Amino acid sequence: MKRKSLLFVMASVCLFSCQQQEELQDPSNGVIDFSTSIDQSINNALTRNSSSLTLPLKSNFAAGDVISMSVAEQDYHPFAIGMDSPTWNEAGTDSETVTFYAHYPELTDEAATTRSLSSRYREIKGGLEYLFGTAQANKGSKNVALSFKRMTTPVVLLDENNQPYEGRAIVKLFLKNKGVQDLFSGKIEADPNAKPEYIDIRKVSEGILTNLIPQLIKAGEKIGTVILEDGKEEPIIAEEDITIEAGTPVAVKMYARRGIIDERTPLFR
Repeated sequence: MKRKSLLFVMASVCLFSCQQQEELQDPSNGVIDFSTSIDQSINNALTRNSSSLTLPLKSNFAAGDVISMSVAEQDYHPFAIGMDSPTWNEAGTDSETVTFYAHYPELTDEAATTRSLSSRYREIKGGLEYLFGTAQANKGSKNVALSFKRMTTPVVLLDENNQPYEGRAIVKLFLKNKGVQDLFSGKIEADPNAKPEYIDIRKVSEGILTNLIPQLIKAGEKIGTVILEDGKEEPIIAEEDITIEAGTPVAVKMYARRGIIDERTPLFR
């Protein structure tokens, strides 16, 4: 009787140990560790001639920052970086290679958080900085690295020394400020039905840069105005075609009586 009891206990211990081993070996039970990075080429382009220039752009994520994340083009859900710990079981996909998609700031509109044919796209307004990230990983991988890119175009006001402009002139650009974003490629295009509107261009000292919707400007178009210190207004006319691209900064250099946008278009003479 004692022998049978002993064998039963040993068998139970073995069964429990085997179950633990299987759980450890089952990749679906593993917690996914996410790391994040943001493309810094935009900073490099602007600071090449001025190493002391510091721009108020998102350069990294801190613990607690909330993004919206989708697994394999499923619904987007809030994800707190450094705090949430999802497992592969929760990923809800049978694919061996899995693609993750992420947006910052967090998606808030209902259409963007429910997957359907009509909700692959969302309307977006310019002004803010929008980041989009992706990552690919084999199912069961412990580490997943999300790489983010900037999907809008920041405008930087500089003086003749490539330092932040702190004069009294005011720059207003006259461009389309509404766009449409593909939620799973991140690409933003100007809404073809949107009308141009005046956009106030912030100074670096204000702590946040004005971001533009990517779009094409045709030569000869009025694209803004400069309000001088004496109150006089000077129009900004594009002298050639200009493409405003995602992640490529637009630098506006302000001089005493003239200015240049993106090294090509005079602001005023």
